[in-house]
Amino acid sequence: MPRKSSRARGAATQGPDGPTAAPRPPVKAGPPNPSPAAELPQAAPAAAQALERLHLDPASDGDPPPPPPPVTEPEAPAPSQPQPVEASSSGRSEAGGSLEEEAVRKLHELAEAGGEEVALTEEDVRANDQRQEDELCALEAIFGDAVVILDRKGGQRCFQVHVHIEIPDAIDVSSRLNYGDGKLKYGATSDADADADDLDYKFRVEHLPPILLTVLLPASYPSHHAPFFTISTYWLDKGMISSLCCMLDMLWEEQQGMEITYQWVQWLQSSSLSHLGFGNEIILGKNDVTCDADKRACLDNASPDVIIPRMMRYNDNKHHEAFLHAIHDCMICFSECPGVDFIKLPCHHFFCWKCTQTYCKVNVKEGNVVKLLCPDTKCEGAVPPNILKRLLGEDEFERWEGLLLQRTLDAMSDVVYCPRCQTACLEDVGNEAVCSSCLFSFCTLCRNRRHIGEQCMSPEERLLILEKRQQSGQVQGDQLRILEELRSLKEIMKDAKQCPRCKMAISKTEGCNKMHCENCGEYFCYQCNRAITGYEHFKGSCVLFPQEELDRWEMQMNQRVRRQVVAQAHAEMHALHGQVHPCPTCRQPSPKVGNNNHLFCWACQKHFCALCHKPVPKPALHYGPKGCKQHTADP
Repeated sequence: MPRKSSRARGAATQGPDGPTAAPRPPVKAGPPNPSPAAELPQAAPAAAQALERLHLDPASDGDPPPPPPPVTEPEAPAPSQPQPVEASSSGRSEAGGSLEEEAVRKLHELAEAGGEEVALTEEDVRANDQRQEDELCALEAIFGDAVVILDRKGGQRCFQVHVHIEIPDAIDVSSRLNYGDGKLKYGATSDADADADDLDYKFRVEHLPPILLTVLLPASYPSHHAPFFTISTYWLDKGMISSLCCMLDMLWEEQQGMEITYQWVQWLQSSSLSHLGFGNEIILGKNDVTCDADKRACLDNASPDVIIPRMMRYNDNKHHEAFLHAIHDCMICFSECPGVDFIKLPCHHFFCWKCTQTYCKVNVKEGNVVKLLCPDTKCEGAVPPNILKRLLGEDEFERWEGLLLQRTLDAMSDVVYCPRCQTACLEDVGNEAVCSSCLFSFCTLCRNRRHIGEQCMSPEERLLILEKRQQSGQVQGDQLRILEELRSLKEIMKDAKQCPRCKMAISKTEGCNKMHCENCGEYFCYQCNRAITGYEHFKGSCVLFPQEELDRWEMQMNQRVRRQVVAQAHAEMHALHGQVHPCPTCRQPSPKVGNNNHLFCWACQKHFCALCHKPVPKPALHYGPKGCKQHTADP
């Protein structure tokens, strides 16, 4: 059984595409995987079915399909349990996955059918063994958990390296697909051979699935023989993998007698894409190589509807891994926290756990549960229920579900409540309903027993009758409760209007006449009580702002006008007691407060003297021994 290096610097996760190691350079948390762009020549049914096989939606020309669902869980994905390669009691870990097992099996077959054995002296054997041990230690120190050392077989060392290809920024991956015969497969490689049912599919990734290099070190390595190896991956065809095998042979030919596995891994990391001609785009295609394929090339012959989602899923998982290990700023409390302490919403906005939990609990407590939106003010994305359940807890989440159900029922125009047991009932076209719980048949207008062929009383008529009964002492039980409800409704409707959709009473305290119902989300005009969508409605007879609201806003924004209004009211109040003096400039009355003869006119904003009724430009020159006295009592 294999083992992983104890010298590893990071924890590797075992995903569906093989073990993934923590990369050596610091991981930069980039944006989520960009939406893949499907270029459809025409909206053919075969193209739509092909995209459906990829679990994607067809898009119009030039418009990319929606991105795959982002990872919203803060916890890292749970590692899968791989199958063991060999039974062993050494306590070493397992190399998981069928691709890894196939690579090991084929490698041992190649080694058994290998070349001639070389007679080695004991000194050569000891020297090769020491050099192999040193090389493995160096690989473990450099590549960490990307190196998986397998159990020895026949005294020969065997290990696997998951080579993570270096991509400077991001790279496009494209493929021509065909679904003409009902099975998704790769289309023609050239435009001349393209079929009418072919479609070009393109998406962008920043992380490619690793190339698996499986190596077996013979006893004659590195002094005489090269290592046995196989190359495995599921997104390259056999011709491309065979080209990589030939390149590794060339590297050995250039450095015979030297340790070569590090150079192999380094070349696969940095130069394999350019060697295959993938400069700016990786093209996935069918395998046309039949007889000239290298036996060391291991390929997972999966269909495109398996390979493409696996590549996108691997890229998303690496993004999520980078997000968890990076440090981010919470846009609510502006504190720095690691990614594991954040909640990432489907809209790709993320906030720290404490702020998101507080935000959700406050909204649920205040009853704002119809559409609990992202805390970002410019985002209309909703917080999904699975995240809410983790943030609120069981009790609060049950309360949220109850409130949401209640709000949803209240927003439905054909839902009424039974006057006996308060069960939600459906109203029929005749304004009647039957309770499914207590089987009470009632009129939805007057809330009494159903009266077929009789005209229903209006709430005003019912209120008048019940008030007369109350005066005579004949109101009891439910009638008294109904009387109180009608009185409350009458008081509410004095200063309120009903939403045209859900009939919820809404009062306007200030602002414009465009009202928004928090219960059902309907917009309506407060002046005419009609449902509206934008502001075009107010170009007719209805006004957006009433005049009293404009005056109030003018006073609030213009402090000078506000002071004038207050001073005018003050002057009018003192005029009743004869304590005002006319301004010599505008003749408006101004009050004298106390014994101060220096007055300020609220209308023209001029200073004047209450004794001589002359303007006072400079008080120091007007009041004094030779002028008027500034402080005197009125006669």
